[in-house]
Amino acid sequence: MACCGLRISGKSRMKTEFINRGTIEYQKCLEEMLELVKSKPQNHVVWYLEHPPVFTLGISEKEIEENLDSNPPIFKTDRGGKITYHGLGQTVFYFILNLKKTAFKPSEVTKTILTYTSNVLSELKLDHKINVDDPGIYVEGEKLASIGMRIKNHFSYHGISINYDTNLEEFNSINPCGLEVRACNLCNYIDIKKDKFTNMLIRAYKQMLQDR
Repeated sequence: MACCGLRISGKSRMKTEFINRGTIEYQKCLEEMLELVKSKPQNHVVWYLEHPPVFTLGISEKEIEENLDSNPPIFKTDRGGKITYHGLGQTVFYFILNLKKTAFKPSEVTKTILTYTSNVLSELKLDHKINVDDPGIYVEGEKLASIGMRIKNHFSYHGISINYDTNLEEFNSINPCGLEVRACNLCNYIDIKKDKFTNMLIRAYKQMLQDR
């Protein structure tokens, strides 16, 4: 677990905990995340992890129904967006942030996370685009990163998943986030170890909570 104390300009002192959750089943993770939000933690908390294969349905998904017996299971959530895939080989970050203690507005959470993720990809010299209308990051028209957030009682939760070396055959068996696009993996474009990439993202997200 990594923890850093941060001072936000014009805000009271706030700590951020970065916690490696390893590989965790989606349902268990969501239940624990909701409990954490309910507890109103004193610190910002950012989890980074992987999930075993699962499809998740956002609140905008109207055509596909939950089916926990399918393979992979299809799990209904309360995040924004439509359907997406999680699986081994992704880098997933969940942001449980006290939005009264951030310099960015609640309406800016998704855009801010995408911007700082994009900064890391730019540092790696990867040509990519942010799409704020269908939130995510794209490389050559294929989806590299998916994001879906939720805000409750001034806390954000859910987060962003970046495809490092995940099962694209499973991912592309659905329309990522309900779009007529295919997903892609970072390892097909950049030669970097997954741990190093994850650490670069952690550094960027720490900066995200210090800036402005």
